[in-house]
Amino acid sequence: MSTPADILPPTGDPVVDPLGDVPIDYVVVSFLGDLPLLRLQARSFARYHVADDIGRIIVVNNDNDSTAFDQRFEAEILPLYGALAEKVQAVRADDLLPGITKSRRGWRRQQALKLAACRLVRSPLAVCIDSKNHLIRPAGKAVYRTPEGRLIVPARRRWSVPEACLRYFGVAEEAWPADAANVTTPYPLVTAQVLSLLEELDRRGENLATLFETRGEFFEFALYHAWLVAQGLDGLYDLHAPIIATGLWPHKFDDPDRPLRRLVAQTGLPHVHWMAIHRKTRDVTPALKDVVTGLWQGFGLTETTEEGIAILSAGTMAPGVEETPDREEGADEAEGEAAAASPRPAPAAPAVPMVDPVDALLLPGFRTGRETLDVLKVFAGLAGPRVLDLGCYRGGSTLVMALLGKHVEALIDGRFWPDRLAPILEPRGMRALNLPYEQYEPAAPLDGIWASHVLQNARNPGLFLDRCRRHLRDDGWLAVVVPPLRSRITAGKVNPGWNLGALMYALLAAGFDLTRGHFLTHGFNVVAFVPKAARVLERPADAFADPSLWPFKLDAKRGFEGDIPFCNWPQEFRDRMATGLSELALEGPEAALAEARRLAMIWV
Repeated sequence: MSTPADILPPTGDPVVDPLGDVPIDYVVVSFLGDLPLLRLQARSFARYHVADDIGRIIVVNNDNDSTAFDQRFEAEILPLYGALAEKVQAVRADDLLPGITKSRRGWRRQQALKLAACRLVRSPLAVCIDSKNHLIRPAGKAVYRTPEGRLIVPARRRWSVPEACLRYFGVAEEAWPADAANVTTPYPLVTAQVLSLLEELDRRGENLATLFETRGEFFEFALYHAWLVAQGLDGLYDLHAPIIATGLWPHKFDDPDRPLRRLVAQTGLPHVHWMAIHRKTRDVTPALKDVVTGLWQGFGLTETTEEGIAILSAGTMAPGVEETPDREEGADEAEGEAAAASPRPAPAAPAVPMVDPVDALLLPGFRTGRETLDVLKVFAGLAGPRVLDLGCYRGGSTLVMALLGKHVEALIDGRFWPDRLAPILEPRGMRALNLPYEQYEPAAPLDGIWASHVLQNARNPGLFLDRCRRHLRDDGWLAVVVPPLRSRITAGKVNPGWNLGALMYALLAAGFDLTRGHFLTHGFNVVAFVPKAARVLERPADAFADPSLWPFKLDAKRGFEGDIPFCNWPQEFRDRMATGLSELALEGPEAALAEARRLAMIWV
């Protein structure tokens, strides 16, 4: 067994490669409700982990029905480890920590079990993981250390839990580190230091079996890191090295779009080897489930979407075990939340149809999400092959139109987005330019222009629309999507909103044909698709002199109410809006899904 001196020399400088050729041990505490996710973890070990780098995988049975867990684990999970199955050691919680109660607060009980399991560890390093963790690319023991030999744990700002642990060990406030170590898994533990921590707790008369249930201000990893700080050994860890793990805790966020974007982006980073999917993902929308199952298929952990949905939808609570609040696990959670805070209720899954997996992956690429993607599908069916995408945001609209057979040139406000999108656009003969529209000239007249949420930023909307008309072929189509009228003024939005009637009038005055146009108010989008008209009116007032220019009966003297829900929006458009890109994409569903994943991976 290693001693502290083996890990850190007297100078306090980190030792390079302290493990040498010694394999590492893993510790995972699980229960019946987490067996579906443990199934993925076992597959990921067999698929991605270097076998020689593993000493043992210690699986702690933390279920109240320990016999049922043992039987199902041996029959359903153990074979999935493949050649690593012989390295798996299963142990029951009450054998590992006699006197531990069959508490309803299982997440508290498992904290004690993670530390106690280090008494079984034979390696200098024990990596604690949860059932929800699974590997997504090849990994060995080296992924847990920097080139200088420090162990990798992400940092977070201090909050009540690490501060309580530092006080417990008598660390003066002026000696507190600026950042705390996060409490997420995988968490590499120096075995000798865990054992010395357990000795210190015994010396203080603490009962490990009940410690985390009676001392709600403690978490196991926070207590461990505070013990290192108290000994001056926190230099063992680098809290600011590139992350090696990402995860999804959807119940922590009111807006699921945020964790979705982060998860998809971070799984594309080459130094991220682990992904965690919390079991409460069962409660999220079908769109988010599709993203998760798509990632699992991409990493070879599941074969079909149906298999992934079944894992996410499986019952997750063992008989007699009450689900309890989670500890603070994500770096994006609100700081300062007390450890004993009441649980946040998980949002109920809305009763909506299953969302197409390609749609689901591309939703973060649209400023207003689902509704913008809906209408873009319709516009792509109207315009010809050569389309200009104005203000394409993260490239979602550009890729959608490409999947629907368009040759797109995109203008983006930002220097780095053209380079990021180049690997996706250039093989198709397309490009993205960091160029203001005022400086752009197409090589030839365009079949269509998609201008989504850019007109409100134009200082002179009339001149903007004049320029669009000039760039279109005689039979070209313009799509204008703008926000609805609102009273709040925000930076850059010099035209803070529209209604459908006002947008119609501006387009008619700029030389577009309303009688053949299509109009809709959809979510936070006021939408107009209009073809180029044969002429431009001499004066805007002339529009009211000729009622035939309007797609509805116009009272030229009294005007009309501009808050129009829709006009000339046929059922075939609504059907296309509801059809997934997997079905609409000309390249087929598999190719479309692969391209969507490629784009999603760059949204960092």
